[in-house]
Amino acid sequence: MITLIGILVGLLIFSLFAPGRVRRGDAGRRLAEMYSLDTTRTLSELKPETLAYKLLAGGVRLQPLSFRLLSIGAGLACSVIAWPFLPGLPAGILGIAAGILPTILLNEKVKSRGREIDQRLPVAVGRITAGLLSGGSIQDVLQRTGESLNLEGPNPLTPELWLTAAELRSKDRQEAFRNLAARSPSTSLANLAYLLDGYSEAGGGKYTEVLLQISQRVQQIIIARNRSIAKAADAMLSARIIPLVLIVVFVFLTRDPLIHEALWRLPVQLVIAAGIGLMATGYAMMHSIVSEAV
Repeated sequence: MITLIGILVGLLIFSLFAPGRVRRGDAGRRLAEMYSLDTTRTLSELKPETLAYKLLAGGVRLQPLSFRLLSIGAGLACSVIAWPFLPGLPAGILGIAAGILPTILLNEKVKSRGREIDQRLPVAVGRITAGLLSGGSIQDVLQRTGESLNLEGPNPLTPELWLTAAELRSKDRQEAFRNLAARSPSTSLANLAYLLDGYSEAGGGKYTEVLLQISQRVQQIIIARNRSIAKAADAMLSARIIPLVLIVVFVFLTRDPLIHEALWRLPVQLVIAAGIGLMATGYAMMHSIVSEAV
């Protein structure tokens, strides 16, 4: 029964954090909710370090308390499932890792919001620049750019542009752009906010040529950064696959009676626990290096 509960908890975590959905209609609806103007406005009112912000930004429809209980349940279930194969200390360490895993996955989903913005930003910068050079007001250009991006599918950049356009009509210009830079999950979008603020303050004119040159450089930087992220994703995929392969091999080895008996001895458990800890530390270091590189 405990094993069954653990499997069900694992399926629940997968359904919450999986990058894709089986039903396309459900996927479209969830993306529309996740990247709606109301969601973006609510996010702007929350602190980015809070769990409520991360759950909303990651598209996970859970309350903070429910998420914490789910994490604890995942850790306990993993320990129970692993106990027949890795009894004692290793099972406890795997349980702790499983309890931390939902938080790690949630942080990745939050970061993916910024990466999706970066993927669409080169096109958006080109359209914004063209609209401003043709004489359109900033708020109208942002509104139209957001609409054109939304026609290509739900995305996190469109509601950011719409919310900024709405604030430009109702608030001070500098405040609207500061809000965009502060709430933006993408550094490139924050830099674009300051660029548009400078353009607006200069009143266009001679600054339009400078805007065109800067926007071209921004596009080149974003494109290069997106390529680096794609290469980093390949490296992280290898880092995830290797531990899984080792776990599968180890499970088959435990079918041997002598090896299974040795697993109950404390020195063997300490060695296995140290190995699990080193693998986790290595993965964390590799993830940190890749994150800083991109």
